[in-house]
Amino acid sequence: MAALQKIRSKSGLLVGIIAVGLLAFVFPWNEVSTFVNKMRDKAFVVNGTVVTTKEYSEKIAEWENFQKIMSNQTSLDESATSQIREMVYQQMVKEKMLDEEARKLGLAVTSEELNDMVYGNVVAPILYQIPFFANPQTGRFDKTYLMQFLSDINQDPAGMQEPNRSEIMARREIWAFIQNMMKYQRLEEKYASLVAGALLVSDTEAKAAHEDSRNVAGIAYVVQRYSSLADSAVQVSSKEIKALYDLRKKNYKLDTELRKISYFIKDVVPGDEDYAAVEQEMNTAYEKLKMTDNPAAVLSEYSSSYPDVFMAVSALPADAKTFVQSASKGDIYGPVRDDRTYLMYKLMDRTTAADSIKLQIIPLPQGLDEKTSAHIADSLQSVIKGGKDFAVVAEELFPGSNGGDLGWTDEMKLASAGIAQECFTAAKGDILKLKVGGQDQLIRITDKTNPVPKVKLAVIQMPVIISDKTQNAIDNELNQFVSESGNIENFDKAAQAKGYGLISNSVISPSEVALGQATGSRQVIHWAFNEKPGTVKKFDMSDKRIVAIVKNEITGDYMPVSEVASALKAELVNDKKAEKIIADLKAKNPLSLDACAQAVGGRVDTVNFVTFQTNNLSGIGYEPLMNIYSKLGRINKLEAPMKGKSGVYVLSVINKTEDTKEFDAKQTKQSLKQSNYYQMMSQAIPVLKNKMKIEDNRVKFW
Repeated sequence: MAALQKIRSKSGLLVGIIAVGLLAFVFPWNEVSTFVNKMRDKAFVVNGTVVTTKEYSEKIAEWENFQKIMSNQTSLDESATSQIREMVYQQMVKEKMLDEEARKLGLAVTSEELNDMVYGNVVAPILYQIPFFANPQTGRFDKTYLMQFLSDINQDPAGMQEPNRSEIMARREIWAFIQNMMKYQRLEEKYASLVAGALLVSDTEAKAAHEDSRNVAGIAYVVQRYSSLADSAVQVSSKEIKALYDLRKKNYKLDTELRKISYFIKDVVPGDEDYAAVEQEMNTAYEKLKMTDNPAAVLSEYSSSYPDVFMAVSALPADAKTFVQSASKGDIYGPVRDDRTYLMYKLMDRTTAADSIKLQIIPLPQGLDEKTSAHIADSLQSVIKGGKDFAVVAEELFPGSNGGDLGWTDEMKLASAGIAQECFTAAKGDILKLKVGGQDQLIRITDKTNPVPKVKLAVIQMPVIISDKTQNAIDNELNQFVSESGNIENFDKAAQAKGYGLISNSVISPSEVALGQATGSRQVIHWAFNEKPGTVKKFDMSDKRIVAIVKNEITGDYMPVSEVASALKAELVNDKKAEKIIADLKAKNPLSLDACAQAVGGRVDTVNFVTFQTNNLSGIGYEPLMNIYSKLGRINKLEAPMKGKSGVYVLSVINKTEDTKEFDAKQTKQSLKQSNYYQMMSQAIPVLKNKMKIEDNRVKFW
């Protein structure tokens, strides 16, 4: 009997085991596993429509590719990637919502509309932002370039050679991406316009708005700020905080789970030994540089190069400029420490010469033998010396080269081509035959700036590298902290005691891309939403360490009272301060504003041009009391002390004018409708998002 009873007590478990066994018998386990993983693979859900991690990742890749092309970059940094990830999420959510609402309302964007947004008189706004369609000269959108782009991508790539074929296919993908953005931009406009157009303005509203704007008042006032009383002057109970929370509870509705964490960031910086090691190496370099006339050999030992060119003194860094102004040839400045770098300069030579020169160029055809190349160069020189303009020859040989104009350049830029000395020693108007990269070129010195003081400098610059020993010391210190104080009871107190710059009880959402401005810290947010309270971890990054602890999970429909208690208490404290200040003033019974000012140790101020609709008052900010009395207050009547936003006010209307303009119902209604229209347009999508069920699970995966 005892055995039978035991079996009965475990019957639920047995049924579960049998069910799993039958499931495994009917379906192969790998198929069951795939099914379960598919059910879990929800990057986010929009009103029941699931977006998988694969769909989300593919869309991110599209946006990243688009961004790289638009910015002419081959890679994106972490900050850009994080921003794109969030932009893609917001855009995909918007698209899912609009698709659903469009089906219900019969809204659509037709192919004819899309064509009109491209070929019509008013093109889609997004096209103005695409660099492909901008005129290179003005940097502004030019429809000619848009038409050329479309003409290019409509070519048949089948008969094209690489890389032209790949370029056309890539541009087609870009255009499909842009068209999708155009479509949803127009669909959003239609939906928002439909919602905004449903709001009407009644005659009563129009009349009230007209009346509210008629009175313009000047008001004198005395204010005693709440900050003039210490918080300890009043008492607020937890019962009062809870009552205010219950009254405001709808304001604290949660759209997503939150986490409360404490953390600190410790920068990984070089230690004293790291600086000492580099300083010693620089001292050795100093002795070598001091004794040599061949600085290039010394600099090469320290991964530096010696550009054997003159630089304008005016273009040097401040410390180098100061040094060369009084130094003699062979003098050395440094070594000196500049933040995490040591610097040293040796003055090698001085001169006075042009700072910059302007060049024209005629590159000779490539692939020619030495004799043929020299013959062509000599022939072109003869033609130019015979009177034909250099620019004309350059344009004839290379149409669109702007006469071979290279613009202004300096010695440093020409040093890499190995032609700095020849060009800068030549006279204005000289035509030189020079080899650049093994290829003959004809170069003309078009112009030269006036002579300026110039110097040759040998520069050694050594960064201070963080050694393994320094990093290990930091890691050992933080590992010990985690071991000894990695718990909710001790974490904050211990971190503060060690001066770690603690961020205590920070509430984070799963959509945040980083902790404050700390790059690379998204991983901390991902971790916090996948761990339980009390979990602590040290995160290792190249330039910093982050130590964090999960304090609390904030779940449910509303933010708990404990998380908003401090803000509610501050409001209640001000309310009680207002009661106390009002009671004290009434007890003193001041009969004028001057008497009120004396009673509170303040002064009489004035504010002018106040209407019922004025939102921001000079010297005050937003204060509804002033708006009310601009309309309803009587001139020269001292009003009783009243609670305001930032303090207790005693005021008196000192003047009031009334606009005599007659009420124009049609014009007023149109003005209000226009104002409401733009407000509703901006709120349509956010309100729709609040009404739909959005489930963001991305933090489980990223």
